Amino acid sequence: MTKNYLAIDYGERRVGIAFASASIGIAFPRETIDLRKKDLWAELERLAKENKITDFVLGMPIHPNNHPDSKQKVVEKFADELRKKFPNIRLYTQDESYSTQEAISAGASSVDQAAAAIILQRFLEGNF
Repeated sequence: MTKNYLAIDYGERRVGIAFASASIGIAFPRETIDLRKKDLWAELERLAKENKITDFVLGMPIHPNNHPDSKQKVVEKFADELRKKFPNIRLYTQDESYSTQEAISAGASSVDQAAAAIILQRFLEGNF
């Protein structure tokens, strides 16, 4: 069975989404979910079904001194909820350091989606 990955760049207002199939090994920006307009859990459910997702890759903010900061705690709480709501989909975390800055530097039209793709590509390159 081919592994299909959905990357999540979690933010408290917007969530960037990217997709990759292990058979291709390239991450593609997918969409940005505006949490003021859409229900995140419903959107993740839709995306997981549509894309036959086998694994989530969640961008984790890693503080330079490895001490958790407030953003990391928020993302860890989200990760716990994600595991509960999708117990059959494996969850990986990936250091998201500088992914937003990299997306901005690349001139991405949607920074959130691009950051999610960068996170996912890093994961793919580190695991294959």
